[in-house]
Amino acid sequence: MTHVLFVDDDERVLRGIRRTMRTTHPDWQMSFAPNGEAALEHLDTEGADVIVSDAQMPGVDGLALLQLVRMRHPETARIMLTGQVKKDQTYEAVGLVHQFLAKPCPPEELQAAIDRALHLRNLLDDPTLRSVVARMRALPSQPDVYTRLMRAVRSEEVGMEDIAAIVEENPSVAARVLQLVNSAFFGLPRPTASIKEAVVFIGTKTLRTLVLSVEAFRDLELDAEANGLDPSSLQEHAVTTARIAADMVPAAEREAAYSAGLLHSIGVLVIASQLPGDWQRIIEEARAQQRALLEVEKLVLGVDHGQVAAALLSLWGLPHDVIEAVAQHLHPSPVSGFGGHLVAVTHVASRLADEISPPYLADIPGTPIDHEYLAVDGSAESLDDWRYLAEQIADEAG
Repeated sequence: MTHVLFVDDDERVLRGIRRTMRTTHPDWQMSFAPNGEAALEHLDTEGADVIVSDAQMPGVDGLALLQLVRMRHPETARIMLTGQVKKDQTYEAVGLVHQFLAKPCPPEELQAAIDRALHLRNLLDDPTLRSVVARMRALPSQPDVYTRLMRAVRSEEVGMEDIAAIVEENPSVAARVLQLVNSAFFGLPRPTASIKEAVVFIGTKTLRTLVLSVEAFRDLELDAEANGLDPSSLQEHAVTTARIAADMVPAAEREAAYSAGLLHSIGVLVIASQLPGDWQRIIEEARAQQRALLEVEKLVLGVDHGQVAAALLSLWGLPHDVIEAVAQHLHPSPVSGFGGHLVAVTHVASRLADEISPPYLADIPGTPIDHEYLAVDGSAESLDDWRYLAEQIADEAG
């Protein structure tokens, strides 16, 4: 049974949540705590799948509470519900909060946020991986990109278009920027997968702080490299996939396609840096047996890196079509929850990127293009044109 813990020092808020949620979700086990201390005691004794906490509370406030939850109960998804935190303060909670919700929050929005958090349990059946994804404060990135970005945001001569272009080249920073701008504090009428739009909304001050926060965790890249993964090659593969995907779709769909392509393989970095023993076994068996990474990941972990990445992006509240495309880019399903054509685009773009650029893992077979899925999706006739686009991109890069 799903267990959700609600924390707020206003009893009226808790009564309203209790009344609404018990009517709409009688199958949930719901607990209520009037302050941070009571919430921690409850988690220590009974646990919870999701915690929804107010930010401004006496004693242990929401930020302090969620920081302790992250340390002591990393498997618990963390949602902040508040009307008090200012936009220029949200960066303090970026590493602690999976979802931001602004008060007053309509019941359907609260339910949707909790459902997104619970989506993690559907994507990841293994408790170890659930814990790893929930613990991630920020994803690592290349130091040279950070240097360029910091120089750009400090310069009065560099415009937002230039800054957005740097962010678009880097999956880790792009993921965090999209997470923040899709939070309730920015009041967007709809989720955005546009990195350019996100950078404009987030502003250079918050972006600078965000980059500094992410840079503190760049040692994860060193861990990944020590475990047989070349982060720079992985980033090159991601950027190439994003460029191909953006060229495969009409102009109105390019931002979502670029974002899905840029983020599709970030789960590889998570596994390599956070589960070194399992990762070593995966690449060793894949090379020895000449099997695709997907197949061996499934055997060793029970999930693949696309699902790991999608679980993280789901908790951050990115648009569902991007999440589904990332989740299914290795094994697209004819019965897609919400990814639609973007699943096919991301799947093909990532396979074409392998064809036109050096693989980020040598001597391991890639996953072939699923022609049966393309036939179902109606994209089979476009494959030759897409391959031609990929070759053009390779020529330009060469």
